[in-house]
Parts: sequence; C-alpha cells; structure tokens
Amino acid sequence: MIEVVPLAPGHIDAIVATDGGNGWKQTRESWAPKLRAHNDGHCATRLAVSAGEVLGYGSLVWRSDHHAFAAAGIPEINDLVTAAAHRGRGVATRLIAEFEALAVAAGCPAIGLGVGLYADYGPAQRLYASLGYRPDGAGVTYRGQAVVPASQVALDDDLLLWLTKPLPPTGAI
Repeated sequence: MIEVVPLAPGHIDAIVATDGGNGWKQTRESWAPKLRAHNDGHCATRLAVSAGEVLGYGSLVWRSDHHAFAAAGIPEINDLVTAAAHRGRGVATRLIAEFEALAVAAGCPAIGLGVGLYADYGPAQRLYASLGYRPDGAGVTYRGQAVVPASQVALDDDLLLWLTKPLPPTGAI
C-alpha cells in the first residue's frame, strides 16, 4: 500500500539511501533547501512510502516560477520523481492526486506542471495526459524564458512544455 506523507527531517537519510535512478536527488545537500521551503510554507513536499521504503517524492509549489502560472494563481507540481524500481506502479499518480487535493483545499482554480520534451519524459507525458493535464497554450520555455519562433535551444531538461488541469471548487472532490 502506498502512503503519502509530508516531508520531515527524519526522511532525508532514507531518501538519500534510495537508488532512485535518473532525476533522484541523492545528496543531503540537495534536500536542505527543499526541506527549508517546505517548512517555510513555500511548497508542500510529499513522499510516497511503503513499508518504510521511499518510492517517490514531489512538491506542490504554491507560487510557481513559471510566469503564466504565478499570474493566474496556479500552483505547480514540481520535481516529481518515482524511484526507478517502482515506476509504472501508480506512485506518481498517487502523489499527483495528493497535490490536486491540496490545491482544491486551498481554493486554487487549476494546477499545473512542466514536462520535458525528449523521449525520457515519454512516460510522464502519457501519464499527465491520462490524468487530464493539457498544454496551457503558451508554448514551451527554455530555462524559464519563452522560446520564440526560429530560435534554437538545447533539447535538455530545461526545455519544458507547461500543462494545466482545471480543478473542481473546494469541497467537490
């Protein structure tokens, strides 16, 4: 059974000890700012755990760095990662459901996220579409800036397509 719990200082060692694969933050130093942002209320970081094992994690950033989301009051699902050994088993879906419930409880009209464009992001792209996330219509960004027609950018983790999902009013979930 997958349980979703808020990040706490005692979780850091278990996260760092997990062989999560690509995208997994595996140093204590990478978790200090995330824990601080969580404790300060800038985001809600959650872990998916089962039998004491960390299966995945992610954050709901209340004020996104993505300008379009910030302007519309749309919180951003950020840094969502499932440990390699547990991918395809509903971990990310469970975390996303938790973030959606938090956003509904906060009265947010929608929720959003950015997804990479190369093949490694294919499973995430399919998952987000299956959960009702759609492109926000603003195109792609590279390192936080809108990509303008005829420009050239690297196809890397900084090239993102932004997706949103409308949320039901508070109390409707």
